[in-house]
Amino acid sequence: MKTRDTSTLNRVSYGAGHGLISAKNMLFHFFFLFYFANVLGLPEWQVMAATFLAIVIDAISDPVMGQISDNTRSRRWGRRHGWILISSVPTALALTLLFSPPDGMSETALFFWMAGFMIGTRVMITGYTVPYFALAADMSSQYDERTSIVGLRTIFENLFNLLVFVLGFLVFLPDRAGLEDGMLFELGYAPLALTLGLIGIIGALVMTAGTWNRLPATQPRDWSPGPPWHHAFSNIAKAFRYAEFRTLTIGFSLLVALYSSISQLSIYVSVYVWRFDQVQKLIASLVPFAVIIPAAIFAGWLSRRKDKRIAVLWLTWTFGLSFSLPFALYLLGLTPPLGSDALLWLVAITSGTGYAGMVGALILSYSMMADVSDLVTFKTGRKREALLFASFTFANKLAFAIGLVMATLGLTLIDLPDAALPSEVGNETTRMLAVYSIAINLGLATLAWASYRRYAMTRTRHADLQKQLSQARSVEGGISEL
Repeated sequence: MKTRDTSTLNRVSYGAGHGLISAKNMLFHFFFLFYFANVLGLPEWQVMAATFLAIVIDAISDPVMGQISDNTRSRRWGRRHGWILISSVPTALALTLLFSPPDGMSETALFFWMAGFMIGTRVMITGYTVPYFALAADMSSQYDERTSIVGLRTIFENLFNLLVFVLGFLVFLPDRAGLEDGMLFELGYAPLALTLGLIGIIGALVMTAGTWNRLPATQPRDWSPGPPWHHAFSNIAKAFRYAEFRTLTIGFSLLVALYSSISQLSIYVSVYVWRFDQVQKLIASLVPFAVIIPAAIFAGWLSRRKDKRIAVLWLTWTFGLSFSLPFALYLLGLTPPLGSDALLWLVAITSGTGYAGMVGALILSYSMMADVSDLVTFKTGRKREALLFASFTFANKLAFAIGLVMATLGLTLIDLPDAALPSEVGNETTRMLAVYSIAINLGLATLAWASYRRYAMTRTRHADLQKQLSQARSVEGGISEL
């Protein structure tokens, strides 16, 4: 029985294509709110409002792009590769301009600069991410190989994420004389964004070259024109009729909301609660990345032993509980002194464990969505990988916006001063931040776990589905039209 559809070169090259996505994600998740609110002084509610609007527009564009990618009929570029290449340069340019506002802008002008280029970045990268994630399902039809492809992609994702922290904390935003924290150095953000954008473009070229031989696998079964792009949202509603798609999307979206909230708060926690310097922030960021490869291997092993659903349930609780532990110890007065190396290792190890849970849950969730795409293909007779992954990301981006709102609402309720120095934030404020972090972690993890419990696709069921698909290859159309 055939167990591999792809070569090592295919899988490694595909992973290298995540550079631009990581650049955008890390800058948005960890640096963006702090830069505009605490460095440039925009009110946090303005940053939140603009970001929420941008994410909603971005989320709406995902299903449209999924429909466009699925309906692309190009024998030279396939349904994925051409869109990935053509979207990379404008995305990198918009990201760089976002972090390069001209000096002397009024608050109103700065708001519109921020909102305009943030929306531009998110819309441009939609043309990259939707075909890119769909390509993982196109590359292989093998149940366990899909986990391997997504696992290797996740390893590259986190290596690129690590690069963002290294360049940010040590190269462009190091501790400087006259600043209480290197994150307050305004002039470092623009060159950081430019450098990461260029790295992302190079990664897109590597990915295209290394997966070019898989282009035939991206081609449609039916070369007649598919439904027009404006049918995307009615098709999303139809996709949600499938319980497997619905429960998987809701569960993962809740984890995305959790990740969104803790990532937005992480810089604030490092600066104001733990009182870490820039080197300590980097070390705390490095330790989670040390678990990436073991986490990917463990997720694959656990899913083979217990199946994907059971593995995700275990990993979800690992995620929520581990990130909550240091805050609980802080509230009980059991943490080492603030800013100490002992506190650094406590935070690093617990966040590393939590991050391992998140990495494993992410890998398996995307692998599970590839399995769900086979179910939809069988039911409808059409290959709709991009639309399904776009629907998946549509829900996840809305969840990310909710996580952002939760984080910003928490900062507003806590009443953290704008552009505050660490020495200006009192103990009561930091304790409130710790309590809020625990509530978000445990609440969202519980809801995600409850949704994943209802996911019904198993290895045995998928094997039967593949047999049925093989028997139906010669039959065009299907039971119903998605």
